Amino acid sequence: MLRSWLSLAVLALVVVALTAWLFHYRTPPEAPQSYALSTLKAAEVKHIRLEPSAGAPVELEREGDAWRITSPFAARADAARVERLLAILDARSIARLPSSDLARYDLDRPLARVTLGGQTFAYGALNQATREQYVLTNDAVYAVPLSQRIAVPRDADALIARSLFAPGETPVRFDLEQFTAALEGGVWAFVPSPGDLTPDERNAWADGWRNATAVRAARHEGSAAGPKLTVHLKDGRTIELAVLAREPELVLLRADQGIRYHFLPEVAKRLMSPPAGAAGDTSQK
Repeated sequence: MLRSWLSLAVLALVVVALTAWLFHYRTPPEAPQSYALSTLKAAEVKHIRLEPSAGAPVELEREGDAWRITSPFAARADAARVERLLAILDARSIARLPSSDLARYDLDRPLARVTLGGQTFAYGALNQATREQYVLTNDAVYAVPLSQRIAVPRDADALIARSLFAPGETPVRFDLEQFTAALEGGVWAFVPSPGDLTPDERNAWADGWRNATAVRAARHEGSAAGPKLTVHLKDGRTIELAVLAREPELVLLRADQGIRYHFLPEVAKRLMSPPAGAAGDTSQK
């Protein structure tokens, strides 16, 4: 009986020692080789040129920490869209293919070309099997994640910033159609008065305007016919907004930019209506 226990103990020790040896000395599998598409860093890029397959080329310039569209029109650029464009600089591919047969990858007539700094990236066909995008740059073809294709805007309008106000534009008074709101002593006051509302509730209404972000923004080349709203800024400037439509969505035109902003109905209701309770007290402040 004792011999059996000793045999089992020895066997257990052998198994433990073998397991430890395998864990310590085993060779980890090698990671597949990958290739960087660029050595450029996003912070180094000051100029971007987008050449879609149809439509006018788009030029963007960095101004401090922000980007602006400079051609074919002038407008603030959407920071998130620009960041997605710049992400190609950090992309890596496990395939680097010769550029001798561009037609094979639809790169003889690319979907779009994007030049970041001095490096151009051409976007070609989609590999349906691997769900990867073929990109030509530096005389080689790379297969990169499909997200890089989605990052390329269809035109300049898709790059327009959707925030109604630019960073640094701080509203301190709103002259709307049915009421006025002004910042007084750090709290928003309304005429007609909103009645029994807390300072936080009043400030929340103003924050809705300050942070207003449209579902889409586009150039407006027609008239500015419609009711006018005036926004007074902290720096003394005023911004005129024209109400182009109320349904099925609210459309506001910033005449100083020539850009119209489209808002969802629920957002429109919060922006254009006084805070809850205003209807209960119409006395003048």
